[in-house]
Amino acid sequence: MKQESGNMKQIISPKLFSTLIFFLSIILLVKIVWTTLSFMFLPNSGEEFSSKVKVKALYYRVRLSNNTMNTIKPIVRKTPKRVVSSMRGIKLIALYNASDRLVITVEKNRKASVLTKGDKIDGFLLTSAGSDYAIFTKNAKEFKLTLNATKTIGSQIIQNKQPRRTATRINSTKEIKEENGIKVVNRSLLTSYISNPKKIWKDIGISENKINGKLNGFKINYVKRGSDFEKLGLKRGDLLTAINAEKLDNIGAVMGLYGDINNIENLTLTVERNGKSEDIEYEIQ
Repeated sequence: MKQESGNMKQIISPKLFSTLIFFLSIILLVKIVWTTLSFMFLPNSGEEFSSKVKVKALYYRVRLSNNTMNTIKPIVRKTPKRVVSSMRGIKLIALYNASDRLVITVEKNRKASVLTKGDKIDGFLLTSAGSDYAIFTKNAKEFKLTLNATKTIGSQIIQNKQPRRTATRINSTKEIKEENGIKVVNRSLLTSYISNPKKIWKDIGISENKINGKLNGFKINYVKRGSDFEKLGLKRGDLLTAINAEKLDNIGAVMGLYGDINNIENLTLTVERNGKSEDIEYEIQ
C-alpha cells in the first residue's frame, strides 16, 4: 500500500501538472488568434466570395388616419336654415298672438287642431309667430305657414280669409229668430263674419278678463246698436265665461271654436250679467 501511494505521487507531480497547464494555455491562445483572424479576413459564409448586393430600402405607405376611412372627407360647410313658405297638407286658419300667449288653429285633412307655443303637429314644432304667420321647426329647418287675412288691431284673433259667397245676404231678422227660448241662427250669418272678420270688431268690442294674471273669460266692452250681436242677446258689460260648458280660461277654447265653426249645430254661451250667471242657447241651421 505504501508503494502504490508513492507511485501516485510520482504520476501527478507538480512539474507534470505545470507542463500540462502550459500546453493548454498555448492551445487556447492559438484558438483565440485564429478566431480573430477568421472574422477579419475570411468570408462570412463558406469559402466562396459573396458579392455585395445593393439592397433597395423597402417603402411602406403609412396611413395615420382611421383604417376604416378610405378617403379623406371634404370639409362640409353648414348652410343657414332654409325657410320654406308652407307645409304641404297643413293650413293655418286662425292665429292669436299676444305678448304672453301664442295660439293657432291649423287644419289637416279637414280636421282642425289647436296648438300653443311648444306644441307639435307631424313633428313640426311651433316656435313663434308674427301678425299673419306662424313659424315651425323640424330637423334644424324652419317652416313658415302664412295666414291670408285682413289686418286686425293688437292681439285680436285673426281668421283665414275664405271666398265670399256670391249670394246676396238676406235680412238679418230672418237669419236670427227665437223659438222656445232658443235663438235660431242661419249658418250664412256665421259665414259672412268668417269671410270678413274685420266686421266683427266694428260691431262688438271684446277684451280678456284676467284674475291674478290668469285668463278668466272675455268681457264685452260694447255692442253696436242694431247689430247682429245685439240680436244674438249680447250686452255691454257681459262676461263670457264658457262655451258649451267649457270654461274660457285659455284661448285654445276660442280657437277650437273657430276651427270647428262649420261643423257646429248647437252652441251655448255662459255669461255673467249683473252678478248672475245665465246661458244663451243657439241652434245653427
